[in-house]
Amino acid sequence: MQSTIEIIQVIVLILLVSQNAYAFTLIIMGNILLEYYQWGIFENPKHWFPKTTNFILRFLFGIGPYFYKKLHNQERSWFSRKALYLGWYLLFSVVCILFYSIISTILNLFI
Repeated sequence: MQSTIEIIQVIVLILLVSQNAYAFTLIIMGNILLEYYQWGIFENPKHWFPKTTNFILRFLFGIGPYFYKKLHNQERSWFSRKALYLGWYLLFSVVCILFYSIISTILNLFI
């Protein structure tokens, strides 16, 4: 039972760290990384393979590009977009830490 709980904790941690790392690299690389992400997403897939690829990319890296595109489409200066995204990133990091702590606490109740 304990090893199963540890595996679940590691899977949740991997998901949160990958989301956080990709969101952070968007701060540094910006549009280059966003274009690469969009290049990997299939538009209107009809077959199971592109749908699976889209799901995996969005599941692992999707939240950072989503908010980056939302802020990029607004009529703001480059500095204000980066500052808003940095604020969102810091908030997202805190939420990830809290989420992992809550999940770990709940799972450790079953040990």
